[in-house]
Amino acid sequence: MTSLFSLGVEAEPRSPRAESRGAITVGAEHVTALELAHATAALCERLTGAGFPPGSRIAVWTQGSLETAVALVAGAAAGYVLVPIDPKLGPLELDHIVKDAAPLVALAADPTAVAGRIPIETLPLTAALRRHAGPLAPTREVDDEPLLILYTSGTTGLPKGAVLTARNVAFNLDALARAWRWTSADTVVHALPLFHVHGLVLGLFGSMRVGGALHWFPRFVPREVADALRVGTTVFFAVPTMYHRLSEAAEGP
Repeated sequence: MTSLFSLGVEAEPRSPRAESRGAITVGAEHVTALELAHATAALCERLTGAGFPPGSRIAVWTQGSLETAVALVAGAAAGYVLVPIDPKLGPLELDHIVKDAAPLVALAADPTAVAGRIPIETLPLTAALRRHAGPLAPTREVDDEPLLILYTSGTTGLPKGAVLTARNVAFNLDALARAWRWTSADTVVHALPLFHVHGLVLGLFGSMRVGGALHWFPRFVPREVADALRVGTTVFFAVPTMYHRLSEAAEGP
């Protein structure tokens, strides 16, 4: 696999499978693999036109929306260095991360909710990214250039930025795919945040790497997650507290 993500459109840009497969679902909304490929081209075109070519550091406010997930996949596939930001961060940590990572611009599904919190421009994410009608951009190849700057919890001091390259991410995901027999036939469900390795790299990027599908819940609601697990789900990612709450809900009235 030479591309970072398998969006199902490399060999057959207009294949029926790419047209119909739901690659990412959030609530009642979903995008197909082909729409993700178009979003990659659209985001690259938009950011390059604004003076931010591939390779630039781009902050992404990880708000709970389909647009956020699409932007993270598209930004990574288009060759940007992503700095995911937890919208709930306090001013001290937020100021440190922005100064330390030095992103040139930020993206947000709802810019009004984060207005004025960081000293760089925040561009809105809209569904228009998924309606891009131009040519598809080639997806990023696996290389040794930075892909993500993820920040630690800062338990013993200020958060530290861990730089992950495209090869780091691909090697890890390919090893897991072999161990778990994870394939394009699988659908992952999770309700983990997209600013941590578990939710972002394994859940979102892993699903796109193998060419499968993801059903993401921005908020963990046991009944909603349980309903999704009953319909076509083959892989579930969670932390111990979530498993405990699901067990309690299953035993309840």
